[in-house]
Amino acid sequence: MKFKSTSKIQFVFIGILFLLNIFQSITLPLIDDEAYYWVWSNNLDFGYYDHPPMVALFIKAGYLLIKGTLGVRLMSILSCIGVYIIWIVILKPKTLKDNYLFIGLFGSVGFYQTLGFISTPDAPLLLFSSLFLWRWKTFTEKHNLINTLLLGTSMALTMYSKYQGALLIVFTLIPFLPSLLKNKWFYFSLLISLILYFPHLFWQYEHDWASIKYHFFERNKQKSFSYPFIKWILGILIIGNPLLIYFYGKSIFSRLDRNKPWIKSLQWVSFGGILFFSLFSFSRVIQPQWNLIIYIALIPLTYITFKGKNITWISRLSFTYIILLFIVRISLFFPAIIYRTPMYKLKQFVMNAEEVNEGIAIFERYQKAAAYNFYTQKTSYCLQVYTHRRSQYDIWNAEQKIQGKTITFFGLEEISPVFIKDEDGKNEYFKTVDDFHSYSEIKCEVQPTTLSSEDTSQTIDVKWINPYSKEISLGKKTNQEIFFLFVKNKTFEQEYIITINDNIILPANKTVENTLYIDVSQISPGDYKIYLILKPYGISGKIISNEMNLHIL
Repeated sequence: MKFKSTSKIQFVFIGILFLLNIFQSITLPLIDDEAYYWVWSNNLDFGYYDHPPMVALFIKAGYLLIKGTLGVRLMSILSCIGVYIIWIVILKPKTLKDNYLFIGLFGSVGFYQTLGFISTPDAPLLLFSSLFLWRWKTFTEKHNLINTLLLGTSMALTMYSKYQGALLIVFTLIPFLPSLLKNKWFYFSLLISLILYFPHLFWQYEHDWASIKYHFFERNKQKSFSYPFIKWILGILIIGNPLLIYFYGKSIFSRLDRNKPWIKSLQWVSFGGILFFSLFSFSRVIQPQWNLIIYIALIPLTYITFKGKNITWISRLSFTYIILLFIVRISLFFPAIIYRTPMYKLKQFVMNAEEVNEGIAIFERYQKAAAYNFYTQKTSYCLQVYTHRRSQYDIWNAEQKIQGKTITFFGLEEISPVFIKDEDGKNEYFKTVDDFHSYSEIKCEVQPTTLSSEDTSQTIDVKWINPYSKEISLGKKTNQEIFFLFVKNKTFEQEYIITINDNIILPANKTVENTLYIDVSQISPGDYKIYLILKPYGISGKIISNEMNLHIL
């Protein structure tokens, strides 16, 4: 089929993509994080533990119009179409050749296709980052009040989507800072952006900068992975079109029109993003979707570089990859394939959990709690354990909402003889507790020390802080047991868990000090980080102490 009308080919491609995204949204169950963000949307706020609030607002808007998985994903579907329209307006492909280049480049980005039917913070990030680059282009062409207001607003919307948006904004502005610092309109745009973004900053302040602490410090305490740089390389290739890597690279270093600051910004975002994440990938795992900001600039940059040139190979490689993506997506309509997806298995797991639940369903993973809430429309919570990170459920203090209630707890630790299989095929053990109580707000402080494995028993001085208005008993003979958790100093992998046999009584609203005895005779010499964990009724297991560096001789 040949198209002679440029508008017709754009309409046909966007229309096919829109219909495919609609049907994909209906037939595929939610991914685990989508359910989590859906829970956010039921509790709208100016911020959340993991991300800014835009994804929750997107889901809320769609779910008000349509229930079910389509409602959760509706705004992502519309924003995907919006992204294509924004870039058509910016790049203005006129000839049929230009349109084939445009569709080939934008349509063959694997993550762009995924964001058309999956609701994550990356969907609004893609939309509002594209909007920001558009408004930046108009601002560089003409400084006036309207362009300034729109630039400031687009910066705020980008930051409300995902924190990686800050990198895109910074790399966009860096090459022009000397001139921008002399431009009153630029300062005004920053002021507008700051005013609009202030509610989120205030939320962070009220919650002790929870998101900042998590992304900059707590992420580094998660289990390390081998060869993070290689994983970053694979990730950045997977979310784009790996067949076009040569053309991407050539675009970054091409000498384009130097009279257009906007093009220079695209190059800075593309190269700066690659440099930034590549350097960080040597010390931490870079998730593939973080590279999205690179492609937001790189794809239009590649279009500008090769517009009007021989695009035979780009077109062949682009449309080959589009066909491959469409084959994969169409295969996901078949039940035999759907039943094998992690999303379907997660749905089956929570429905199985509903069958054995005898109270309020409690999970150790926040995604499972959210999925249970979505599919059963019943209350569920997450109790954070030492093997998993904190989540929004900790901000909401979910533990306090189940005090004195009957709960059924689901976790990977063998807390009972009964279990169901989770989405990964692992045993998920469950245990029902009547009149549940937990006191994880208790905190204790321990100091660095050196112990010898040759001695049977050693002592550690501990300061206990009880914020509750009641006396609390901890220890082996109570339903609030405490343990020492040993992890490797560099990899944070669990090594040992040692039961604390002491019985400790903490007076109400008091701070007390005592000495704990610990047997390290079976622990290999070396450097460790140790924590105290609290396990009410033999379940959960939350860290209640500061981190202590321990050297065993």
